[in-house]
Amino acid sequence: MRATVFFTAALGFILCFAGFRGAGKKVSLLVAENDLKAGQNFLQHLVAYHFVDGKYQSKEKIISVPGKKEGVTGNYIRFDLGQNKIYRNRYVITGIGNVIDIRDKKVLLDRKDQFLFGRGDSLIFYTNDIFKGRYYSYLDLKTGQYYEIHDLLFKALEGQDIEVDQSSRQFKIWLYPVGKDKQLLVNDAGYGEDASARKEKSVRVPFVWLNDQQFLYPHYNQTRNICTIYKVDIPTRKQEVIGIIEQVPSTPFNSYFYKDASGNWVYVCGKGNFTVEVKKKKLSQIFSEDLGNGFTADLTEVPVSGRAFQYQGAVIGKQFCDHRRARTCPKLLAVPYELIVNGERYPQGVTVWDADTRTWKEIDVFDVAAVVGFVE
Repeated sequence: MRATVFFTAALGFILCFAGFRGAGKKVSLLVAENDLKAGQNFLQHLVAYHFVDGKYQSKEKIISVPGKKEGVTGNYIRFDLGQNKIYRNRYVITGIGNVIDIRDKKVLLDRKDQFLFGRGDSLIFYTNDIFKGRYYSYLDLKTGQYYEIHDLLFKALEGQDIEVDQSSRQFKIWLYPVGKDKQLLVNDAGYGEDASARKEKSVRVPFVWLNDQQFLYPHYNQTRNICTIYKVDIPTRKQEVIGIIEQVPSTPFNSYFYKDASGNWVYVCGKGNFTVEVKKKKLSQIFSEDLGNGFTADLTEVPVSGRAFQYQGAVIGKQFCDHRRARTCPKLLAVPYELIVNGERYPQGVTVWDADTRTWKEIDVFDVAAVVGFVE
């Protein structure tokens, strides 16, 4: 009797576990595709490619949106400008601030504002308009209503109001305290990076806020080939050296800071990409990009074979692509790959690598505008 009970319970557990395994892990890859006649109608389609246990099953069109609209100046709704973000596994925020509800398949916000972050049922935006000025706003996801925030004390962006003054050969940084006259914060902010390799010789000094009181910026010496990353503390007016980069060549682009998938600050200049370790006061040159979920991509693309991708430290293949457009989720990597002919790049489609089978699988995408990301 006891043996029968044990066997029945064990069999139930096995069947339950088998049922769970059979259900499979379901994820969908969201891809924005240009319409066949996008040159005339400016349409883009948001399409979901469904996977079960890493294997492609089917596709589903979520919504079609116009990139231009009568009466609207410039772009209307676009997935191919800037970085798309996914909030709560349901809302897609485009690089220009549009919001699409993929569950209800509708556009919630067609405005163009800078998306800052999501907080509960609200998406927070920042606008710097030449006519209306600077202000914050939010989209209420429960009601679908959009509100401008007129409370002058409301503040969502970290940091304070500063300006890099480039009117003289040696730059300065000014602080604009609320309700007070401007104050000189940094008397010697360097000479700016070498712009000789650029068509437009303008230089923009980038800076990023670590919190409301401290920020980072690059200081270039008089010969513009040595860069020192400084941390500035506003209350004390002190500058602290985080690291130095020597022999920095001129490049066609302006240097910039960004955060990688793991939340580390990275500084990009003519010498390469450097992680900025503020607490350790250290700069480290990196040669691959953290894509998240154990995936990395080489920063250098080899002309003959393409860019190498790794999973948990092991190379899994090479593709010609912009690695910044690749997207990951646990065990899956999606790469929009390209064909290069005489130096010109032509989008070809999307290929997905599965960690369980350790194989690449191309999915049938007509004309890739952007790989948005994975949702469960």
